Amino acid sequence: MVLVYDNKVCEQAIFTYIHSGQNLKKDNIVFTVKKLVSNFKRDFPLLFEYDFNYRGRPKEYKMDELLGFVVYGVYNERYSCRKLADWIIDNNDESVNYILNDKKPKKSIIHLFLQKHSLLINAFFHYTIQLGINLGLINGECIAVDGSIVKAHANNFRLIKIEEIEFLQNLILDYGGNWTKNSIWYKIHKYYNENKKQESIGDLIDEIKNNLNKNALKLLKTALISIDNMNYVLDLLDVLKANYDGIHTISLTDPESRWMMDKKKNMGLNYNYQVAVDSKNGMVVGQYLTQNATDAYELFEMLHEIKIQMGINPQVVVADNGYMNDNVIKYAYENNIRLLIPDRSESSKSKPKKDENPYGKPKFIYDWKTDSFICPEGKHLHYKNDRKLNGELNRVYSTIKCKTCPMKKSCTKSRVREIFEPVDDIRWKMKADFRTPEGKIYFKKRANLNEGHFGLLRNVRHFQKLNRIGVKNAEKELTIRSIAHNIQKIHEKLNATLI
Repeated sequence: MVLVYDNKVCEQAIFTYIHSGQNLKKDNIVFTVKKLVSNFKRDFPLLFEYDFNYRGRPKEYKMDELLGFVVYGVYNERYSCRKLADWIIDNNDESVNYILNDKKPKKSIIHLFLQKHSLLINAFFHYTIQLGINLGLINGECIAVDGSIVKAHANNFRLIKIEEIEFLQNLILDYGGNWTKNSIWYKIHKYYNENKKQESIGDLIDEIKNNLNKNALKLLKTALISIDNMNYVLDLLDVLKANYDGIHTISLTDPESRWMMDKKKNMGLNYNYQVAVDSKNGMVVGQYLTQNATDAYELFEMLHEIKIQMGINPQVVVADNGYMNDNVIKYAYENNIRLLIPDRSESSKSKPKKDENPYGKPKFIYDWKTDSFICPEGKHLHYKNDRKLNGELNRVYSTIKCKTCPMKKSCTKSRVREIFEPVDDIRWKMKADFRTPEGKIYFKKRANLNEGHFGLLRNVRHFQKLNRIGVKNAEKELTIRSIAHNIQKIHEKLNATLI
């Protein structure tokens, strides 16, 4: 188009539309994400059956578009449905338009996708692992297992006691069946929801005040609104009661969360996130969320998880002393899995020294040549006999030289110092294996792999707390993060065109 203005000829610039993605750099990870999702849909079309269901209105948004979008959101620190939706609206990002094929789903669409398609997300995580194996990025030679306490999406102040739950349940069951005028339930309603004094039930009102705190009273007021609300509160109380751990208060925000102490010694409502990482390129080969505060019983489940995801047992598994469990050790050796877990003395060597006992058991070094323990004063405690301790047979090591040692009072209050070691051939075999040069090399990999993975989550992707409520939803969020982590590793090693 040519314009004439004041006898001057002006040529108007011609704008042509190009497809989304043409202005992006070729090494942008969005291309790898979309390529992998496309390949996944090609290889497993039945998982995308919803896209091919032509009943009713045409499907505006395809499952592969939304799957790629929620995974790509991890790299841009968009984890919640609201942040993902705002990202589409507030910023005309070409990479977002590319992954979504220029569509703009609302928050409700993203939420519905995440709610309905857990199987698809889990299958895609499995797909990234199998792809890693096929591309030679995962070899299963050495798998490092570790756990980390992650903060739940729960309010530490919205809590209820088991006594309040039981009192509120009994109150509703005793009086909530009668909604007629002048009934006790009706009078309680008048008092709490209409602020009208009810002198005839003054004693009951006092009892309610003495037994229910602010949060429990809110549930009572909700139950007093209607029969439907009352049934809702009763169902909620059943859920809360089912999540009572026998000790602590229950969260009203996320009843499935548990009180746990994190690494900074802060007590809060948390979950325990278990991760298994392959040593070759640091790809995640197993992960799940648990309500158990400790790792003692988690390795057995993780070994099954790794086998499900990889299709084979790993050759070597390394974990810290918190995973020590005789049943797991036995299972590992029966299935030809080389398990490397340090005992307490080995584990203490890698921990920061803080006001520790200079004569504690970790300070006694075992000497394989003489089958004895060397104390901090250089004396040998030799094997004496076997003795049962708490129903378990132990090897006992001691020395008569304790009697003349000037540090005896600092070391023990008994006549002589004794060291107890379980009489367990498998444990002794694992201890010997751990102390070999090869065993130490394998174990050194653990710190780099697991701490690196958790460090990446917290420091690079600024993971502070979960964004979703409940074990299943929170685990789904972490699965999406693990998918993004694996795709990142694939992207770093291979060009998207080669996948």
